Amino acid sequence: MAKSQQVFLCEACGYETYKWLGKCPRCAAWDTFREVKIEAAAKPQEEMATPVLLANEDVEDERDVLGMGEMDRVLGGGLTRGSSILLGGDPGIGKTTLCFEIAARMAELGFSVLYVSGEESLRQLSGRKRRLSIDFPFAFLATNRVEDILHAVHQKKYHLVIIDSIQAVYSTRLPFLPGSTSQIREVSSKVIRELKKLDLTHIFIGHVTKEGAIAGPKILEHMVDTVLYFEGDKTLPYRMIRVIKNRYGPVDEIGLFQMRREGLVSVEPSLFFLSERDKDSSGSSLYPAITGSRPLLLEVQALTPKTGFSMPKKLGVGYDMNRLFIMTAVIEKVIGLPFFDRDVYVNVTGGIKVSEPGIDLSVVAA
Repeated sequence: MAKSQQVFLCEACGYETYKWLGKCPRCAAWDTFREVKIEAAAKPQEEMATPVLLANEDVEDERDVLGMGEMDRVLGGGLTRGSSILLGGDPGIGKTTLCFEIAARMAELGFSVLYVSGEESLRQLSGRKRRLSIDFPFAFLATNRVEDILHAVHQKKYHLVIIDSIQAVYSTRLPFLPGSTSQIREVSSKVIRELKKLDLTHIFIGHVTKEGAIAGPKILEHMVDTVLYFEGDKTLPYRMIRVIKNRYGPVDEIGLFQMRREGLVSVEPSLFFLSERDKDSSGSSLYPAITGSRPLLLEVQALTPKTGFSMPKKLGVGYDMNRLFIMTAVIEKVIGLPFFDRDVYVNVTGGIKVSEPGIDLSVVAA
């Protein structure tokens, strides 16, 4: 007969102890321990994995080309079948719109798509689909329960599953609060494992923290195959998707889009970075940066006003601060321009962070 035991679990991080604690020693949260009864049931015998020999023709990755130029470029040639993708971005930046576009392209290619939403109702999803003028049908599931999601994917063979968002999904069988680190970790691991067994391509939409990192445990980024960040200024119509991790393609590619009423469309890189540039303004120069497989013309802006502080300030956005100190010292030594009474501000437009040494010349010129 199986025996049960009483343990205390931290609802914030999942730390386990056999006695109640006021403060969690792992995450330092107060009053988060709850008593849980665990049944020690006998585990069924699991099927053991066996090694296989891969032939040369077996290692080729199957890809589904979306027909979205910038998205296909970022993914390395399209969606790799059976891969897991994590898409992060600020609220309202357009993550759901982008995933709707991907789902519509896959449906247009004749593949079955399941869109799971834990944050919007079916009526809201239908309105969004109509607003984007998407005519190709794909299935919707409005739920937060991981059990409902896994039941749906086992009932019908889908080609692509999109979950919006992974932080909203929880399991009723886990003694953790929905949205907690432990809940996200366990649910994500279970979903990825099951969908990988079924060879289903899946995309997780993830929220980001105020520091710009994807909310939840860091291990979530290690479990997936590809991590993408969707970025941009909400006051402007342009958006950029950046690759942070990609097991099936390059990690230094970026994709550029324009947000229109009918959805997201790919744009010319020069339009993205130079559309607002004033050609006659001072303190500006151009730099051809290589990102992935193509060059991008970036504008480097510099400003050196009189300082109002006892110690002049130096600030760089998209440019390494240590190199900024070096460049100002070189200008003072070689050219003879003093900076002891001036602040120095350098900005690389478009949100691009450039680490190439060649940008030093553009900074000095600006």
